[in-house]
Amino acid sequence: MRRYDITATAFAAAVAFSASYACAQEFTAHLTGFNEIGSIPTTVTVTTLGTAAPTSYTGAILTDATGTLKLYLDKNAGQITYTLTYTGPFTSDVQQAHIHFGKSRDSGGIVVWLCQTTAKPAPAQVSAITPTCTSPSPTATVTGTITLDNVLAVPGQNVTAKDFDAITDAITSHTAYVNIHTANFPGGEIRGQVHAVEKDRDHDQKHQ
Repeated sequence: MRRYDITATAFAAAVAFSASYACAQEFTAHLTGFNEIGSIPTTVTVTTLGTAAPTSYTGAILTDATGTLKLYLDKNAGQITYTLTYTGPFTSDVQQAHIHFGKSRDSGGIVVWLCQTTAKPAPAQVSAITPTCTSPSPTATVTGTITLDNVLAVPGQNVTAKDFDAITDAITSHTAYVNIHTANFPGGEIRGQVHAVEKDRDHDQKHQ
């Protein structure tokens, strides 16, 4: 009977692990300089036609650097595991990387820090749980886990701190993008929109 109990317990644990893995949704983002639009403007000028013209937008960045973010969202566990890989040469040192709340042509606020450096540390409330951005030579990889403790407030977009639903809703609705910021381009040197892997595969199949 004791042997049966041990076997049954092990089987139940394996099933639970498999179920958790099966529930995880996979997302990805491909980062290039061509996806950049610049940072949120701090000043706005008005043209002669009366249209607001942001003065700090840079547009696309011509750079040889590229990157990939892979996300595994497990809503049952309340966590997102990620692997951020980026390859140089960048125009200057990588200083920080984040997930922002915004569509592909928006410049949104930072909801999650993916990595930090001494030059650009994460805010105090998340610095202890934010990995360090490794210098690419020519490639670097950063891994981590996102929970509600990683989610920052973005008051201007109605996002409150530690709202895990906010980051999951952003990711699943294609309203999250990844940005890697450098010394030369503090607004971001390479960027990519987060998409579900299944949708990417469907898109590729339709265009073969």
